[in-house]
Amino acid sequence: MRNWYTIKAAADKTAEIYIYEEIGDFWGEGVAARTFVKDLTALKVSLINLRINSPGGNVFDGFAIYNALVRHPARVLVDIDGLAASAASYVALAGNEIRMAQNASIMIHNP
Repeated sequence: MRNWYTIKAAADKTAEIYIYEEIGDFWGEGVAARTFVKDLTALKVSLINLRINSPGGNVFDGFAIYNALVRHPARVLVDIDGLAASAASYVALAGNEIRMAQNASIMIHNP
């Protein structure tokens, strides 16, 4: 099973989070909210660097991940490295600051 989701805390009170996969648990792959929230809650850091390259996925997992990031006391810096589409676009909006590479894309549905 491949895993394109990681959280790594550093000694300087920062954490790196990579979401390079679908949002939600699809056939044992993807970033499930239950795993993400558990891992995020364990972080005792003051800065989270969240890097996203995701086509989106499950809307409710995306909401849960977004809400967990907003509740976390750390400042959240988001970098959209390639794509933040659909559910991944509102995960990105949990950031205190959002940056995008010049060749990156964000796709938000028109409700």
